[in-house]
Amino acid sequence: MRALLCLFVVACAPAVSTKPAAFENDLDAPHNAATVEAAPEAAPRPVAPPGKGLRAGTIDRAKLVAVLDGGPGAFLRQFEVTPRMAGDRFIGWQLVQVLDHQGPLVDLDVAPGDVLLALNGKPISRPDQLQTVWDSLRTADVVVADLWRGNSKFQIEFSIEPKLAH
Repeated sequence: MRALLCLFVVACAPAVSTKPAAFENDLDAPHNAATVEAAPEAAPRPVAPPGKGLRAGTIDRAKLVAVLDGGPGAFLRQFEVTPRMAGDRFIGWQLVQVLDHQGPLVDLDVAPGDVLLALNGKPISRPDQLQTVWDSLRTADVVVADLWRGNSKFQIEFSIEPKLAH
């Protein structure tokens, strides 16, 4: 459960930035984790070495549903993020700080400066994209976060149990 909360914390918090939001220009552009990965740099990123926390585990479905029922707003109050840009192109959400030091991020391998690119392969740069991912977690069997740390990349992946019969 803490893992899911951490992923949302990194991904979806209200952004605090004094820069104008230039990513509205990309509204009609196709988005996915693969194009985001390749966009800013030509060379592929190596996998980041493990950090202090977890990159894999299990989330209890009942606890996940309770968080989802609370809505994204309540969840997003736990942290601060800012848009990560490459020129005028939105890349992802960069973790600035964790506001709740007793919250779920303490268990995950995330740190200030990490950039969340996508959740379950879907971008979350706009509110409608966040809501789509949020709603999809009710029937998902896994939560996968694609992240950058410095010049490296990594994933955090948690299975949701019990699995649903699809």
